[in-house]
Amino acid sequence: MSHSNTRAGLVFVASLALISGASAQSRPTRSRPAKSTKAPKKDVKKKDKKKDRYFAVHAGQVYTVSGPVLRDVTILSKNGKIVEIGRDLHLPKKTEVLDAKKYRVYPGLVAYNSFGLVGGADSTDVYSLEMAIALSTGITTVGQGNTIAKLTWGTLEGHVVGAREMTIRLSLRSAAQRKKLRKALDGVVDYRRKAREYKAALRRGEKPTKLKPLKGKQAMFAKLLSGEVWGYARADSRADLAQLVELATRYGFRVTLEGGAEAWTMASEISRAGFRVIVVPRSRRSENPTLSRQTGWSIQNASILHKHGIPVVIMSRSAGIGLWGLAGSDLFTLPLEAAFAVRGGLPEAEALKGLTLNPARFMGVSDRVGSIEVHKDCDLVITRGDLLHYETLPEWTVVNGRIAYDKEKDSLLSHVRSRDIQGKNLDVPLLWPRTEKPRKGMKDE
Repeated sequence: MSHSNTRAGLVFVASLALISGASAQSRPTRSRPAKSTKAPKKDVKKKDKKKDRYFAVHAGQVYTVSGPVLRDVTILSKNGKIVEIGRDLHLPKKTEVLDAKKYRVYPGLVAYNSFGLVGGADSTDVYSLEMAIALSTGITTVGQGNTIAKLTWGTLEGHVVGAREMTIRLSLRSAAQRKKLRKALDGVVDYRRKAREYKAALRRGEKPTKLKPLKGKQAMFAKLLSGEVWGYARADSRADLAQLVELATRYGFRVTLEGGAEAWTMASEISRAGFRVIVVPRSRRSENPTLSRQTGWSIQNASILHKHGIPVVIMSRSAGIGLWGLAGSDLFTLPLEAAFAVRGGLPEAEALKGLTLNPARFMGVSDRVGSIEVHKDCDLVITRGDLLHYETLPEWTVVNGRIAYDKEKDSLLSHVRSRDIQGKNLDVPLLWPRTEKPRKGMKDE
């Protein structure tokens, strides 16, 4: 290639470079957006907020148990809790309203002991016949084993209330059992003495042998003597009761007594020992004529215990649901048991407390159930007449602000004294004997 041709090629290449550079400068530059450090937004669907559920009862008479009888008031609940009690209340929209202006409203009944009603937290049959029968007698809360549960018909929402307050069972049926119990309590007393000596030695600057902590039943007995838990004992005879009182007084522990058929014969001693008693008013025990002291059953048992300041819970002879227990067609029901206690002289207000507030206190759930108060659960029993009258049947039973039982819609008792029938049979006659005079101004409806 000649020199002139080489120069021409170089000039041509340089020209192309100048042209391409000029065109690049004339084009507008497009900068890339900076990468965001934030995570990309996800399409999250907003969960629908659960709407509040309101329920109200327009009541003729409200037996609060913890306070006076209220007349012509409305009970308003929100999501199962009572929020207002009074007259001319403002009811939110879509409030379910039950008109009970001609009826009496009581707190839901609390059965301290039961069986066959409650399964696990999610295994209770909420459509069982047993639950329907229990609700038809006004029971809304039961204790079964260590569990306290509501009879929430058709739903498990709000079914389990919680665990029962811890107790330790005390066996006194035989001499061997009583000897074993004393030995265990003496062991705890000795351990507590050694623990005090150990602490005193540490304060003196000594190095004593460290005590091993109590385990198992011994640890429970230690809690019993320190007052952390209650003892639970079954005793009916005066001899067994005397043994129990002596033990409780000597070692300084508290006792929940079940039975106590002859408790009326030594009510003052039981009161001084600080007992609380679960009574079965119709539980009979024959008198022993060979003894010079008072023995046997008395219909005044609950009344005498109450007069000595002993808290009383009323139970039936069986904790099961059937013809023999908490509910059944032969009238073995909690209200009838309470009626027998009233016949024996127990004030009617105390009998109601023995079915509601006292068992709630014994189980440690009186902040939720047992009386009609603001902030407590809306558990109600609604009747036409006196709840303790043998002819009175609950018309509605409300649990957690829901109607769990409606007599007119249930197949069990809808034919008995129907609400649709207008006539004399709607009035409950005052045939049940009472030891107390009716309160002034009160009428049996």
